[in-house]
Order: sequence, then structure tokens, then C-alpha cells
Amino acid sequence: MLSDNLADRLNPLKDKALSLVHNATDKASSVDDYIIDSLGNSIKSRTTVWLAHHPFIAWLLNHPLIALIGTTIAIILIVRLLLTVYQAIARAIDRMWLAILRSPFTLIKFIFGWEAKPKAKVANLTVTNYEVTNDTLQLQEIMTRLDLIQQQQQEIIQKLAQLKQQPLTIERQQLRLAENANHTKSDYQNIQT
Repeated sequence: MLSDNLADRLNPLKDKALSLVHNATDKASSVDDYIIDSLGNSIKSRTTVWLAHHPFIAWLLNHPLIALIGTTIAIILIVRLLLTVYQAIARAIDRMWLAILRSPFTLIKFIFGWEAKPKAKVANLTVTNYEVTNDTLQLQEIMTRLDLIQQQQQEIIQKLAQLKQQPLTIERQQLRLAENANHTKSDYQNIQT
């Protein structure tokens, strides 16, 4: 009995508590809906105003394929620009380090007038100008070589003219001429060395 009596007394309190919780959740959900609707309307109105001030963006939003292609091209160009700037900065840093590493040598060169000697190069030196040497014997030797080369050139030209006039059959005389031409070439090569 006592338990039934207590349950009967607590039932109205339980119902009141449930109704209060239900009312509070309804009010909270209505406040949430109100806040979400207010924020949504605010964002929508601000976006509409912004798009009205930027018609190109609004046009791109209405044409997504063109916007995608344009965005892709823009991204490629921006990446390319960034890579170029990166490479320019890298080259500048390389030059700076080289200048820093060369600075002691440059300072020594500036102060003392000293310069590092390059490694000796062994090269085939040829006389290409008569003003290089003042030695008359050497000049005479060069002149005799040039005369010999000119004579050999004239002989070769005469032999070629003879070969053009003769028939195509190879005779002993032509073989001798070819051998003489080969000897002339080897003599010329010996003179060069």
C-alpha cells in the first residue's frame, strides 16, 4: 500500500517533469532551427550581393565545365610560375655561394695582383701568321714547303685532267699515277707533322 500510494503521488511529478523536458527540447530545437535559418539567410543574402558585384564569378558558377578548364589552366600557370621563381632563387643562391667561396682568391688577386696559373696545355701549335716568328730560316722553310705543296697540287690537277680524257680501263700507267698520288699525300702528311 505504501508503495502504491507513493507511486500515485510521484506520477503527477513524473508527468510534469516529462512535459517540462519535452517543452525545453522543443524550444531548443526551434531556437536551433531559427539560428540555422538566420545564418543560412544571412550567408545566402551576402553571397547573392557579392555575386551581383562579381558577375564573372557568377557566370563561372553557372558554367562549371568552363570554370574547371579555366581553373586547371590557372593552376598549371601558377605552378609553372612558382617553379620558375624557385629555379631563379636556386640559381641566385648557387651564384652567391660561388662568390663567397671565390672571395678569398679574388681578395688575394686584388691585393697582390696574383693570379693562379692555369695548367699547361700541350697542343699542336701551327703557324698561321707570318708575323708570329721573326726567324728568317723558319720563314724560308715554310715558304719552301708551301712551294712544294703548290707543285704537288698542280701535278694532281694535271693527272686528274689526264684521267678524265682517258678511257675507264685501268692500265699500268694509271696505277702508277694513283701510287704517285698516294705517295704525294703521304709526303704532304709527313710535311704537316
